[in-house]
Amino acid sequence: MNEVLKIFIPSSGSLSKGALNFFSNCGMEVKKESDRKLVGKIEEMENVEIYFQRSGDIPVIIDRGIGHIGVTGLDRYLEHCENSTTSKIVIDDIGFGDSSLVIAVPTGWIDVDNIYDLIEISYEYKKRSENLKLATKYPNLVRRKLEKFDVNNIVFVSAAGGLEAAPMIGYADIIADITVTGKTMIENNLKPLNDGILFNSQACVIASSNISNNLNNTYLDIINKLKKSDLK
Repeated sequence: MNEVLKIFIPSSGSLSKGALNFFSNCGMEVKKESDRKLVGKIEEMENVEIYFQRSGDIPVIIDRGIGHIGVTGLDRYLEHCENSTTSKIVIDDIGFGDSSLVIAVPTGWIDVDNIYDLIEISYEYKKRSENLKLATKYPNLVRRKLEKFDVNNIVFVSAAGGLEAAPMIGYADIIADITVTGKTMIENNLKPLNDGILFNSQACVIASSNISNNLNNTYLDIINKLKKSDLK
């Protein structure tokens, strides 16, 4: 049985559309039988298969060697695999999917406008023997960034759904989430801190660090085509 090189692309949303356009622009148009089909092909590349998966799952899929090349958000990759030895970032910006990881606090916190105000709030919580609760899907990224500002006494709480409601329902005090415009935060009575952008993200190409000899030529051919794209 011939070995197959597996490429993983986001299955929905703007990252999916951007990834398909990106590959097409590189001369590798992805074909699939129907919109619901989660497997596709690239013409004239018989030993290559395209799989459509959730963007947040793709970093782990590539890191574990289940797939060979993937398109995902840089934020997703660094959250799960920043210090990995089994996967790597091949192209850190492929021209779409721009967003920012932002800290936002309730609009009622009228005296809290920046990170240093947040430090003061964390000290006040500590004096009351309480922890400042922060809801985020990116605890590793947020923790690393906040440590540089000496923001401590924070407990991270996970949330799979919309984070914007967490402070309103008492699940968390503040949030850190990915946003493009910040509009949803504002509509839910939250305000991004003036210097609260912790990380700027965009779509990227990642790859396994372990490509077999049988697939190496195909892998290099695809990566070279992706790197030559003039989409950006």
